[in-house]
Amino acid sequence: MEFSPKEKILLKNKYKNLSKNMDTKDLSNGTTLIILPDHDIAFDLAKLFFEKAESEITFLLKDSIVNFYPNEIISKCIQYSYNDMNSIGLPREVFIHKIQSHHFENMIDLNISFSRFGAYLTLLSSAKVRMGFNYDNSKKYYNVILDSNYQRDLSGTFKMIQQFINI
Repeated sequence: MEFSPKEKILLKNKYKNLSKNMDTKDLSNGTTLIILPDHDIAFDLAKLFFEKAESEITFLLKDSIVNFYPNEIISKCIQYSYNDMNSIGLPREVFIHKIQSHHFENMIDLNISFSRFGAYLTLLSSAKVRMGFNYDNSKKYYNVILDSNYQRDLSGTFKMIQQFINI
């Protein structure tokens, strides 16, 4: 979904202060935030990352589907709700500050199709590595773009991510 010229101007003005401040301090702590999609594949992805990841990971998960996950994954989650989004699906400033306060070194957006919330949250984070799948304008949001052929191969996705970061 593309923004109108008026929306682009409003967004640029609203979020310019957040993007200016994101590189001012190097406080990253080596942890990784994984933005899970809302689809049924998210459960399998969370389970795979939880079992195979060797470093500290945290999941970003919508509160409406948190009950489908086991307690050990829920304990490593940051939950968000529709209250953390504005009317056009972007993260609210308060939620962006909450994510920035964790000082994640890596952010991985595992949404198969474009998600405004995940893409903008990744872009406005203070993470060194911002990773997501390839789709239109993905270079704008991520500095590491994953091959979309691996989207359905969970093990392949994990191995591809391991090539870029220590997870």
